[in-house]
Amino acid sequence: MILITDSGSTKCDWIALDNNGEQLFKVKTGGMNPAILTIEELPLRILESEELVAHKDQVEQLFFYGAGCGTEKPRLALENLLKNYFSNAQVVVKEDTAAAVYAAVGDEPGIVCILGTGSNCCFSDGNTIEQRVVSLGYTLMDEASGELVW
Repeated sequence: MILITDSGSTKCDWIALDNNGEQLFKVKTGGMNPAILTIEELPLRILESEELVAHKDQVEQLFFYGAGCGTEKPRLALENLLKNYFSNAQVVVKEDTAAAVYAAVGDEPGIVCILGTGSNCCFSDGNTIEQRVVSLGYTLMDEASGELVW
């Protein structure tokens, strides 16, 4: 089973796929931003979902894209937590802008922006993602949350 996660500070969307890419289930939990939640609070968000708890040992790959994962210390803390909880899974944790780039431009060059509780902008040359603008953080709040602008 493959889990793909898109997490902001407010909510976290999880989708489970089988090895053929067919959807098994989708769930929503509270946001899992490791920059604002404590290491004790993060696992409680996973436990909100009976589906995640019931299938934790079946997860072979977990791709987590989330707010607060752009700096090393919070990203590694969340990565270690996910590796321990989903103990049979290979875990990849990246900043939410990486998922936005994959979805919007793939391996083509482009500028991709996220507007939501935490807003961000980046440039991808098709291989590398660069963020030269400091995130707007909570300045814009949830206005246009989840919108992809390009």
